[in-house]
Amino acid sequence: MSNRNGRKRLSRLTMCAVMAVALTVPSVAAAADAVQLRFATVGLGSAWYNYGAGIADLVKPNLPAGSTVDVLPIAGTIGNIKLLQSGETELALSFPMAAAEGCGGFGTFDKKHDKVRGLMGGLDVYYYGTFVTVKSGIESWEEIAGGKAQMLTTKVGGSGEMGLRQILALYGSSKAGVAKKGGSVKSMARTATAAAIGDGKADGWSHVVTRGHPVATELTTLTDMKMLPLSDSVIKGMVEKHGWVEAVIPPNTFKGQTAPVKTVKAATNIMIREGVSDDVAYTVTKTVIENAAKLRKIHAGLSNFDPKDAAKAGLIGNCPFHPGAIKYYKEKGMM
Repeated sequence: MSNRNGRKRLSRLTMCAVMAVALTVPSVAAAADAVQLRFATVGLGSAWYNYGAGIADLVKPNLPAGSTVDVLPIAGTIGNIKLLQSGETELALSFPMAAAEGCGGFGTFDKKHDKVRGLMGGLDVYYYGTFVTVKSGIESWEEIAGGKAQMLTTKVGGSGEMGLRQILALYGSSKAGVAKKGGSVKSMARTATAAAIGDGKADGWSHVVTRGHPVATELTTLTDMKMLPLSDSVIKGMVEKHGWVEAVIPPNTFKGQTAPVKTVKAATNIMIREGVSDDVAYTVTKTVIENAAKLRKIHAGLSNFDPKDAAKAGLIGNCPFHPGAIKYYKEKGMM
């Protein structure tokens, strides 16, 4: 009888101890809490939006149950850095040039964006491409800078508009200077660009493009276009002053482009906000790196992704890496 009572008391004490432990160690449950991530890309129909949608599909199954990854069709390479800083997004695609200016607080940015962290770089190769209609007769960037063309580009905040301003400055001009000489540089939504040029409302389009870029593909399919090179001195300025990389677009990268084109290039990166947990940053990094074969199938622009480039500081504009990304890279001997 006394043994039974003793066992009952022991059972009650054991149960109380288990409950006490459960109440004082909530971290296991917390680690599995769902997260809501926003992923800033750029406009619908863009390569970046397709990148974001594909990456979200890869990442979401590896996040805690109930998590979401909302792909935002905004705001472009410069705008996305600002969205990270303000807390309006947790993940974003950008380029090293914009990331460097944002984290450093110079160029386009009037202060350091200290909430911005790097996740990975080197997703692709984006060339600065300038397409003009054959019928326009435009043969050089000097003519564009001299006001002889009506040009379209992306909205302010996008890398196309940023690059165009930088190029014009290196040619000794500006958007206002072009307008004074009879030309124009206007921003237009990507989805309307090909139709506007096909209808004769503009002579050309200038933006960063990768193989299979939706707008470049539509443009060169609907209208006879040619690509213009940058001069050696302008390429030198773009590299030394703005952080681009010298490049040559291989022949037949785009329809009608049968010769190599001298220009500059950049590589897309994934940036992340400081406040995102280390576990989430680690999971996103691990998922993308370890699914490189699937990533390459998302879009033609990602077809040459090499995971070995992901942890290169220069490809995230030398911004600080997120601790969660650092943990993964160190585990794999990449850092």
